[in-house]
Amino acid sequence: MTPPSTFPTTLTTAAEITLGDLADLFTRAYQGYPVPMHIDAGTMAFMEDSFDLSPGRSRVAWRETLSIGVAMLGLRGERGWVGGMGVVPDARRTGTGELLMRALIASAREAGVKRLGLEVLEGNDGARLLYEKLGFRTFRRLEVLVWEGAPSPRAGAATACAPREAHARIMAARRASEPWQRADETLDRLDVSTPALRALSTPGGDAVYRITDGRASVLQLHATSETSAGVLLDTIRTRAGVQSVRFLNVPSDDLAAAALRSRGAACSVVQFEMALEI
Repeated sequence: MTPPSTFPTTLTTAAEITLGDLADLFTRAYQGYPVPMHIDAGTMAFMEDSFDLSPGRSRVAWRETLSIGVAMLGLRGERGWVGGMGVVPDARRTGTGELLMRALIASAREAGVKRLGLEVLEGNDGARLLYEKLGFRTFRRLEVLVWEGAPSPRAGAATACAPREAHARIMAARRASEPWQRADETLDRLDVSTPALRALSTPGGDAVYRITDGRASVLQLHATSETSAGVLLDTIRTRAGVQSVRFLNVPSDDLAAAALRSRGAACSVVQFEMALEI
């Protein structure tokens, strides 16, 4: 249904609609994107919990009784994150995205956020221009790398260890922040809720990952060299039942990214990480 353009656009909080309706709005708002989202109420609940999304601080755009856009806000102390912003196809290029983002920035400011981050897909020039107009600045390039080919002939020699121990060593050695979806707070959530959370260690680094339906997802990895990163990745790849290894939003200059590329991993998505100082 085409939103009647004669009706004014109004905003409410995302807390005022059900998880099912919010999931449906997400799916409609990302229709036609290079990376569409198809989520249900369960996935929406997982996202809210794992990424600290605040429905009461997030915004939904309406024309009459039809929801046409959404902007979700994640909150972690003085840090905030745009956990998804989209407008349904028939309402795009009408100013709805800017209206949502300005409201979200105001909501973040009221919540005490000092730095608001987001990711925008490479090629989504319209969204990137909007974010730049609002004061966001790009500070690094992120990739989603997927290794689905044959495992490396080099045997993985990393040893299993407790996830919390590996995580503590990664935090101590860290020199740059992790993307929000793989930040320390996210790992703390998954450490409680995800039985598949695992970790590996070598003299040259550590990795925390989880395995779901034969796919290993790297959550955090620190290595002192590309070789050490490769040992960790090779070990993950040769674990029983692992058919692929995925590293979400790894900085393009990370040692693990180089190790994955050398093993034939494909880059499925490129995003730019942006931030606004409030």
